[in-house]
Amino acid sequence: MCEKKRRCQKPGNLKGKPEDCSPEQIKKCHGDVKEHPCVKEQRK
Repeated sequence: MCEKKRRCQKPGNLKGKPEDCSPEQIKKCHGDVKEHPCVKEQRK
């Protein structure tokens, strides 16, 4: 899972910032999710 230190769950797949991931990239990393888990965790 994402850590509170603003880290991506899949850093090997990250090509920038988690909030910049395309819907296709999010689906590849996390499957069918409504929100990007890495971005959601950062907003808390």
